[in-house]
Amino acid sequence: MKKLTLKDMTESEQREVKTELDKARKNLGRELTNAENNKTKDEVVARIMAAREKIEKATRAERKANRVKPSGETFSWSASISTRPPR
Repeated sequence: MKKLTLKDMTESEQREVKTELDKARKNLGRELTNAENNKTKDEVVARIMAAREKIEKATRAERKANRVKPSGETFSWSASISTRPPR
């Protein structure tokens, strides 16, 4: 899976990234350097990607479980037709 960009994320995911950047800035008590900014952003993006991958994996497993399994039986037309002549 390719790395997510902020444009690819939902609004709530973008908000989560910005919140984490604000928390890091507040903890340091100063503005973040570019390296610190990028490192924090990469960590949050990696966490979001892992969460998305987990959801996609569960969805794939559920779809696979719900897939119609072919049976060995074939439809028998003679079983569905009455053998009595019409009156």
